[in-house]
Amino acid sequence: MFTSEFLHRRAFHKTNFKRLTTCFVAPLFLMCALSCKAATQPEGQKRFGDNADYFIGLRHLQDGNENAARTKFNRCIKKGNSLCAQKSAEALCTFGSIEEKTKAAQNLLLLYPGEDSILIAARQFSAAGEINKLIECTSGLDFTKTKNEIIRLRLEAMSKRGDSAYEDEVYRWFTECPLSNDHYQFYRDTYKHPDFDYDFDSLNAPELKNYTPKQFVLNYRIESYKRNYSYTMNCAEELSEYFYSDAIMPLPQLASDFGKNYLYGSMDFTKNANYFKQLAIDFKGTPAEFFFWFYAGRLFDKAGVYYTLTKQCFESAIYASKTPYQKDNALWYLLNSSLSFSMDSIISSIGEYSRLWYDPEYFEDFFESLASALLAAGKWNEFGKIYKAIDGYASDLTTAQFAYLYGRMIQEGLTEGSFEESEQAFKRALEGGSSVYYKLLAAYQLGLQNYPIQLQKIITAPTSTFSNTKTEDTIFDSELETLLSGYAYFGFPELIYPEWQKTQGQKLSTETNLYLAEFLSKCSGSDKISYYTQSLRIAARAQRNSTRRLTKNEIALVYPTHYKDFVSKYSAEYNINNSIMFALIRSESFFDANVTSQAGAIGLTQLMEFTAGDIARRFKMPSYTLTDPETNIRFGTYYLSNLISRCDNAPLLGFFSYNAGITRVRRWLQSSLIEFGKKSTMPLDLFLETVPYAETREYGRKLVSAAAIYQWMEDSASFEKLIEYLLY
Repeated sequence: MFTSEFLHRRAFHKTNFKRLTTCFVAPLFLMCALSCKAATQPEGQKRFGDNADYFIGLRHLQDGNENAARTKFNRCIKKGNSLCAQKSAEALCTFGSIEEKTKAAQNLLLLYPGEDSILIAARQFSAAGEINKLIECTSGLDFTKTKNEIIRLRLEAMSKRGDSAYEDEVYRWFTECPLSNDHYQFYRDTYKHPDFDYDFDSLNAPELKNYTPKQFVLNYRIESYKRNYSYTMNCAEELSEYFYSDAIMPLPQLASDFGKNYLYGSMDFTKNANYFKQLAIDFKGTPAEFFFWFYAGRLFDKAGVYYTLTKQCFESAIYASKTPYQKDNALWYLLNSSLSFSMDSIISSIGEYSRLWYDPEYFEDFFESLASALLAAGKWNEFGKIYKAIDGYASDLTTAQFAYLYGRMIQEGLTEGSFEESEQAFKRALEGGSSVYYKLLAAYQLGLQNYPIQLQKIITAPTSTFSNTKTEDTIFDSELETLLSGYAYFGFPELIYPEWQKTQGQKLSTETNLYLAEFLSKCSGSDKISYYTQSLRIAARAQRNSTRRLTKNEIALVYPTHYKDFVSKYSAEYNINNSIMFALIRSESFFDANVTSQAGAIGLTQLMEFTAGDIARRFKMPSYTLTDPETNIRFGTYYLSNLISRCDNAPLLGFFSYNAGITRVRRWLQSSLIEFGKKSTMPLDLFLETVPYAETREYGRKLVSAAAIYQWMEDSASFEKLIEYLLY
């Protein structure tokens, strides 16, 4: 194991080091990260060479010195590496007169042709009214691969110019690409055909005067996007006639809409399923065939009584698929429909099906449902059969789950098997790739052999099987590393995360990702709390993509202890473990004190207003703010502690109650006791698998894993006791 000091000195991956266009070392990075202050210009010039001109130019621009900034950017364009030079050219498009920005945009396109440059130039040409320049720079685009904003700007310019190709390009955009809000806004605000006349009768069917088939399709796709199913069903017959007359080709996007509208816009599932089956036969060999078989299968499935026909349609869709995604999608629906109709059938054929899919991770949620269904049906003997059938074909996470549960079934006497077989199953779960939860539990069941070395290997390992394909010779993007490290070194933390998101850190070495995470963490504070979350996301991705195990100090970036004073204070006051509270905050909000969920939960511990109101009355607090970190942590700690005490001091049940309500959890527990033939208590690790909602089950796994890791970082000697407290 490398020491943290050695890894910092190495700074970048050894295969990258020779390719770096600048010469700088990690200890200097670390000094900047610890202070979150910009380096001096002379020192930065020394470390980053000609690339420093870009960062110094940004500083001049921030200070309002445009002439000095322009000089630095132009110098970097001439002498910097290609990425910093391009960023300099992009920066020149952001200031000066309209003429200067337009000229800079033209120069950007000339020097750095590509989608990023086209988007910047198109925006500038649009703002300057340079319609011809905009159309020229966006010509020849592949609509299926180009950003919607670029296409929208192009079409708006073509509309203003009265371009003869306008209608054809609008049709391409609306039929070759999935519809988005860009399409909707364009259709509503720009695409106004003078012959359109909308009159609606009582059935919401349109009288579309002077409507061409292509204009009909545009309107149909927009109404499909709006989920106006009553409208689209009234258009279905006319669209079908267009298909059969060859006036309109049933392109994949349109065929998909057609299927969705029948699936959700009509209750006559059997009739519609047979209709789509006939469509699939009539359009055999076309790109639409897959979609017609696929929706025939879904409609037969909706009817609920035609298992054989459902299966046949999905199998035909698999055969007609044109892409791996289509094949996996049809297979996923086949498996799920089989689970609803005949569990025995799916168990007997799971090995065969597992050899057909392309992306094993796509099916993890199916196996999650299968495991829950097997437990509810008392089919405990099947876990061993399935785990052995899918090993090597399913994802490591799925295999680890079934291996662990098979071992536990043996331990609990719910299925036949020897001690050696259960031990072998736990050892297989220990190899579970991204499955930290099942690896930790398997290690516990094995007695934590070689403890604490084994435990450290589990916690510090990369969390993605993808990372196992990388080696010490993996080539990373040295220019991107220079850019992002320069943002940190020169004190531009606000520019790091937006640029990092473009590649999710996959083109960066582990050391660079962790350096950026540490830098942003040090930049965080009461007025810059967003950096807490950004740091955590980068660190978590660093572990996922890593080519090596992380050190304990690096794991601390993945499992940070922000707001430690508040957590310690209120955990002690309400008699709850610090590790449990850190796990809750990390899982609920990723340490974002300002976050509000779609359901209305607020702040670090994601409290609902009505829950917070009850707590505030108990505390005699007439006013409070849930985005205030201390208030939120105090309320959340009290609330979780109270729930745990009401759940017989079982933290897992407290977690579930926090997420779903204590009444539901008590009902789930009673159902599980009946399923397992228990009278009063049952192992909570098995109860977790019987919870009826996949989201809640995963919530429990994340909290247990995070709490265990936080405990290991604080006091590895007490880790085993916490696992027992949480689950056993």
